[in-house]
Amino acid sequence: MDSKKFHSILSRAIFGDNDALADLAELYMPLINKYSYIDGELDEDLRQNILLELVRSISRFEI
Repeated sequence: MDSKKFHSILSRAIFGDNDALADLAELYMPLINKYSYIDGELDEDLRQNILLELVRSISRFEI
């Protein structure tokens, strides 16, 4: 993904576009999954909390 497309998706997500937010979550899901492991096992609650924090904080992102 080029930087213009990423900037567009991020901007739309910041302004409340749910499809853009879903695109960001999908883009970052490998990283989210990486940090959702505890003692070698995927913790679904932790992954959901990370995603929830993304949703809660996306409007405060500055571009």
